[in-house]
Amino acid sequence: MSNYIGAEPSYGVFDRQILAGDGSTTQFTLDFIVAQPSSLLVSIDGVIQEPEYSYTTGQSAGTPHINFSEAPDNNSRIFLIYMGRQVLTAQASAATAQTHLDEFNGNGSTTAFTLTNTPVSGAAVNFMVYIDNVYQRGGTGLAFTVSGSTITFTSAPPSGTKNIQVYQLNGVNTLNTIADGTVSVAKVQQGVFDQAEDDATALAIALG
Repeated sequence: MSNYIGAEPSYGVFDRQILAGDGSTTQFTLDFIVAQPSSLLVSIDGVIQEPEYSYTTGQSAGTPHINFSEAPDNNSRIFLIYMGRQVLTAQASAATAQTHLDEFNGNGSTTAFTLTNTPVSGAAVNFMVYIDNVYQRGGTGLAFTVSGSTITFTSAPPSGTKNIQVYQLNGVNTLNTIADGTVSVAKVQQGVFDQAEDDATALAIALG
């Protein structure tokens, strides 16, 4: 029998996120991608919210978010607990196991270019793009987007020879960890544990 609500954490941490309601906003950005609404434990002013009924989760242009069915009240305290967030590692093929570079020639009119490797994900965080050595920000409404194996720029890059560099980052995520028993009290921000105890108390009361 599991000792955890949800999936057992693979590295012993329930990540927490704090939000504040304003009486009108229903969508908030999440710190981490979640597979489904039930992967989150959500409380508004100490009242536990029901997944799928009180809130849903999703992504927009690679950015994870939570959508409430009704806007949380103004100045309400919302805390989210990521229930046993797992370390996810993509099954890497030869095409995604290493960082890959594509170089293109701009001509002042072409906006769409075909990548030689189809990326695992079109999310902007998976790419580093430069035009004439100037970094380009990716995502909806920004300098470029990626769909399938095509990268499309908002404005046509200027003419040049290999003046467009598109780096696809490593398709495998690496989590750096620290050894047990190596974090001293001096390294922890004052008040962090007090706040954690307050939230744990609220959670215990809500769960009965």
